[in-house]
Amino acid sequence: MQAIPPVEHAWLETFFSAPNTIDWNDVSRDELASPWLEQIQPWIGNFVEKDGDAPIVLPVLRGDGETFWYAAALNDSDAVALSAELQAAVGASYSNFVAQPLEIDRSDPIESALYDRFGRRVFRFAATSRDRQPQILIALSQYLGALRRRPPIPDRNRQPFGQLRGDFDRALLAGNEATATVLLEAMCATGRVNAEQRQFLEIRLLSGLGRQEEIARNFTLLRAIAELPLPPQTIVDIVDALYRTHITDIEDDDPTSVVSAFKERIADAFGPLFKERKGIRHPNVLKAFLLFELCSMKPNAARCEGILVAYPTSSPGSPLLQRWWQHFAAPSTPQTSSGDTLEAARQAMADEDYEVGIKLCMQALPNPWAYSALLRCAAELGDPTVGSEILTLINAADEQVRSLFTDRDRSRIENLKNLKPSEAVSAGQSWLFWARNVSSGAYESSPIALLKDCVVRWNIEDYLSDLATCKGLAEVISNAPIAAEHIFRDAYPYLVEFFVSRVERPVRGLVPLYSILIKLIAWNGAASADELALTADVLEAFVSLGPTREDYVETVSDLGEILQANRAAMHVDWALNSAEILALQSSPEEEVRLRFFTSVIDLVRANVHRVTEAQRLVLRMLAQDYACLAVLDTLPVREEVVDGENDCSKFAGLVGIYTLTESAGQRAKQVLEKVLPLARIELNADHAATDRLRHLAANSDIFVFAWRSSKHQAYYCAKEARGQRDMQLPPGKGCASILDSVFKELAHRQKRGSPGAQR
Repeated sequence: MQAIPPVEHAWLETFFSAPNTIDWNDVSRDELASPWLEQIQPWIGNFVEKDGDAPIVLPVLRGDGETFWYAAALNDSDAVALSAELQAAVGASYSNFVAQPLEIDRSDPIESALYDRFGRRVFRFAATSRDRQPQILIALSQYLGALRRRPPIPDRNRQPFGQLRGDFDRALLAGNEATATVLLEAMCATGRVNAEQRQFLEIRLLSGLGRQEEIARNFTLLRAIAELPLPPQTIVDIVDALYRTHITDIEDDDPTSVVSAFKERIADAFGPLFKERKGIRHPNVLKAFLLFELCSMKPNAARCEGILVAYPTSSPGSPLLQRWWQHFAAPSTPQTSSGDTLEAARQAMADEDYEVGIKLCMQALPNPWAYSALLRCAAELGDPTVGSEILTLINAADEQVRSLFTDRDRSRIENLKNLKPSEAVSAGQSWLFWARNVSSGAYESSPIALLKDCVVRWNIEDYLSDLATCKGLAEVISNAPIAAEHIFRDAYPYLVEFFVSRVERPVRGLVPLYSILIKLIAWNGAASADELALTADVLEAFVSLGPTREDYVETVSDLGEILQANRAAMHVDWALNSAEILALQSSPEEEVRLRFFTSVIDLVRANVHRVTEAQRLVLRMLAQDYACLAVLDTLPVREEVVDGENDCSKFAGLVGIYTLTESAGQRAKQVLEKVLPLARIELNADHAATDRLRHLAANSDIFVFAWRSSKHQAYYCAKEARGQRDMQLPPGKGCASILDSVFKELAHRQKRGSPGAQR
């Protein structure tokens, strides 16, 4: 028999050992009596030859004379095909085969080995009688022959690269590391990702999951790519990671010490990262670029002025930048001259910040160069309203100035004249401009690719100070034609990241936009788990703003439609979390909120056999919130085996919970104090690495870190304090996810025979 790779040898050796009377040594040495050898070796050979990309069927002969077969496949599609083909080959005619995966018995060494190699994609069947075994052997031999002759099936269902990238961004925003990692590999497998682009995607993965410190501490990687032409998103990911890791904790210190620390930790090692800003207006990136200039021997005053203009004055960080600039540059620059303004405009254009360039050029008029620069900035922005304003200035300019225009300037004038007018769109409001182009179909290249490139250059503060634009954006999306709806659905993660994740202080003017984001998912039926997680984030932001009765009723009704379209057991946590979000905020219409909770109960009733103890406890607490505790009596009682050894109430250790969603943490604590009366439950919601957090992480017998609701400084602090001990990372940030992670750890300890500390 051909050589067996180590990865296959291990499970095969276990499979052909007790209680299987067929011994692996006999199989590998061709010493097994026919007809078993004639069946086993061809199946193993075909499986190994195709590197596991083929199903396999192998027999088990027990000492008591019982004989049956196990069939397995490595992926879901092959498992579905295997099930159907076995049903046709050996189904009811010869065997008791059932087209359902086997419920694995982990105490059985054979089934445990199969599970470790194939997961749950395992089937088992036996002959209906002993005289049917020869027919099964013949049928399986014929089936194997058909598999060997079957030509390779091309994968016509491979997702387009753009769709993979969109799913990747959704998974990152939802904090779904497992899915994001799989999608990254899938993108690389398309052949469209070179070595440098893979590094950029890996950096995006770490940044999207909040692991900025891993980026900032990887000096080898950063030095290797610092000299490369980086896309805007990668610049944001790297510079933001460096700033958060090295400067955030000290940014309020004396400006001299801040600049000195920036020079020592960032500028000296990674100076090439600051060659081009590419119009990026991310707050930490703007701070880092300003500090980079200030720590040089002769700061570029024009670039500094451009950064200060680009940073919104309404942002909390604006006074900090002004303090740095005044400390280092104000004494030597008592008054800004026309030449300084022109130089600042040139630098803004070099940094591809054309909106700032327009503002500065306006200040420099009637300088002839400023008119030419305005034409270039307007052409780069492509905004019809801005173009119209610039053309008005050009027409009003002195004839002598206009005579100095070059052929390129005149060409830009003609191009601006041909731009289609659009209402109420101005520089800095590119979301609205982009959405209108999508709605009207006026785009030449991929609108999602354009959005991905532009969104890192926009600043949320511009929208918080101009809420009419947010309302206009919501109206455009709401009234979009069907073709545009699909594009807006693809843009969902970018909309949520910009208008929810970036907003530190939500304002009421965002209510229409949050409402339409939930409606986007309701319009499109079934949603992915990541999209539902993002919808919960939008819902939380929506209800926190105290919407009007009309907005509340419409949005919660849309939420109910989402629940009806996604009635699956895997979404019970999301449904409970959404009901909890609604319960914790005031409601202008109690009936619509209660109707949604009734739908949640219906979902639980339909999947009661799969509902965990944590989910039941949360449901009971919510039933008290909604004043309908009696409804729980209508739920079927889950059949459970009473076992005193599995009584987690005897646990008397310390359970530590870290979460920034404090309401979820408080509810989890209330439940745990009832279920674990001997235990001590402590919460932590520190935004930074504190001694209190370190002490809790180091001393907790069970430590739950709700990473979807956390700060990266706290994560690394807790991880370091835990040392080699496990840290429970719940998949969601709701109460049910936190409780489930605690109960699973308690069950795991009981299975090991170590129930926990007894204090």
